[in-house]
Amino acid sequence: MDKKALLVAAMVCGLAQPAMAATSGKWGALSNTATSITGDIDVSANAVTFANGKSLKIEAVGSKKGAWSGTGDPVEGEIFKLVPPSDPVLLNGNQFCGLPDHPATYIVLAPDTDDGMSMVVFTTDSAPTPESSPCAIYNYGK
Repeated sequence: MDKKALLVAAMVCGLAQPAMAATSGKWGALSNTATSITGDIDVSANAVTFANGKSLKIEAVGSKKGAWSGTGDPVEGEIFKLVPPSDPVLLNGNQFCGLPDHPATYIVLAPDTDDGMSMVVFTTDSAPTPESSPCAIYNYGK
């Protein structure tokens, strides 16, 4: 690979990092669904860890602007694939997605307020779009 290609690759990687930095870290459950199912979460570049200690491995697949959080306002959502697809039992015996024959395949992490984030869960075969139907939406705050 020549120097120009390496520079472009470094710049692209550098541009991708700030978006993940915005959603990484510890998040407190705000919505009733988040409080009763996931509890507080910890997001890293390759996993989401729930209050009961269970983790889902994630791989970034891109981002897309849309009304991910349900506020109606378009925001840039980070799309992650779950590897492997999963529907773990979390708090109070509740499942992450709640569809036993359709494990969660993707999540989107999207800002919903100045210091809040939505995690939108999908069972789609390919990366979801803002028009895709989620199986769950959880809301968190810093």
